[in-house]
Amino acid sequence: MVETISRSFPGAVRRSNGAVKRICGQIQEFMKGNPVDFSLKYLDMSNCSKFQQKVLLENRRIQRGMVSSYGRLADKILIPGGARAVGSALAGNPFPIIIPCHRVISSSGELSGFGGGLKMKKTLLEMEGVGFDSNGKVNKDYFR
Repeated sequence: MVETISRSFPGAVRRSNGAVKRICGQIQEFMKGNPVDFSLKYLDMSNCSKFQQKVLLENRRIQRGMVSSYGRLADKILIPGGARAVGSALAGNPFPIIIPCHRVISSSGELSGFGGGLKMKKTLLEMEGVGFDSNGKVNKDYFR
């Protein structure tokens, strides 16, 4: 890998960045199934619209091991009937692990809309302790 980078970018200098190392370490812990409280300190949300920022920040409030629906999230940010708009905002989430959009599902309890695919979404939710019924729907006990 170092050789490939050196060939493609001959002037590249290998450096370390403490913030990037911390975030990478946190992502690794998360992927091991450990609870992580990600900081937004180093995220640049300037490419997100104000609406998307509002959706993402509210999404972030969904606790590990819980889910919410697109409609509930829309209601929380005072956009009644805005489930589809919330879904569109989440579809463009540039920080999908740090801001856990996998915790938002359809109001019926079915999994829907995730860039990594529904199998990945289910795996992430199960890793966080969310339970599913025999039809593959999230149990109501896990709704926030």
